[in-house]
Amino acid sequence: MLLCSFVGLGVFAVSPTLVQPLPRSPQSRSNLQRSLDAVCKSFNGRMGYCLKVLKTGETISFRGDERFPTASTIKTAVMMAAVQMIDEGKLKWSDKRAVPPMSGRQASMWAYHFRDGVSPDVDGWVNLMITVSDNTATMVLREWLGPENINERLAKLGLRNTKVLSNAMKAEADQRLRGMFGLGVTTPKEMNRLLELIHLQKAASPAACERMIRILGKQYWDDAIGATVPPQIQVASKSGAINRSRSDSAIVYSSNPYILTIYTDSQKDQRWSPDNEGDRALVKLSRTVWNFLHPNEAYVPPAGSEKFSPTGGGA
Repeated sequence: MLLCSFVGLGVFAVSPTLVQPLPRSPQSRSNLQRSLDAVCKSFNGRMGYCLKVLKTGETISFRGDERFPTASTIKTAVMMAAVQMIDEGKLKWSDKRAVPPMSGRQASMWAYHFRDGVSPDVDGWVNLMITVSDNTATMVLREWLGPENINERLAKLGLRNTKVLSNAMKAEADQRLRGMFGLGVTTPKEMNRLLELIHLQKAASPAACERMIRILGKQYWDDAIGATVPPQIQVASKSGAINRSRSDSAIVYSSNPYILTIYTDSQKDQRWSPDNEGDRALVKLSRTVWNFLHPNEAYVPPAGSEKFSPTGGGA
């Protein structure tokens, strides 16, 4: 199975006493890292993260170089390859590709329900893939662009441990990775770097990078990193979830902007419910980062927020 169906991760209301900013002392950065590392170490499974503070360039991580299943966070790389090919004149934003037959679709979000013969363009497929994490859109784009082509482009950016994976790939090493990681593989540091390259307008042309940030900023599945910051803050993100893993990756454009990538694997708790341990761990780590970096802007979701968590639309 490529990816299991998505459910809302949930926004968890907590007591304000749990979200006070950490003390800002000469040791405060190390205090932050200790707090974040403690979340990972207490997790029933494997958990890693990478945080980059954009104003200072400071980076901290835990298991930052270890490989994790990407789940849907790899879709950012697929989008990156598409806009690069448009920059190169090999593809147009308006080029169309028909929805595959039902046997080639996955019941995750909207494209699964399209009528036969519907032919969205690259713009439509990319927006479906990123904003609502449509798996059929991802499958169409992955095979249209070519998984090997996508991975070559990632390697040229220095991201050699980040790969989109497909059963159609011929290399034995890629097939082994597919069996180990599913849709894709990355490290917390490399996914953080991919987002940084998009932010710096170095992953493609400035126009293409700006479009990617705008698309990432319209995220439907915003209940991890996105749920831990005030709603007026722009968050360009892509999350992911499979049975054994939860993940989120985001550029947070706040008064103290940062890039945060978080991954879990081998979760003991594989329930598809809002109180899954992986979902809670992502929220806890994300909230700690926000409140540390914004000591005068501590944020607690309003009571009742959990009633409005993303559901997948019920389709």
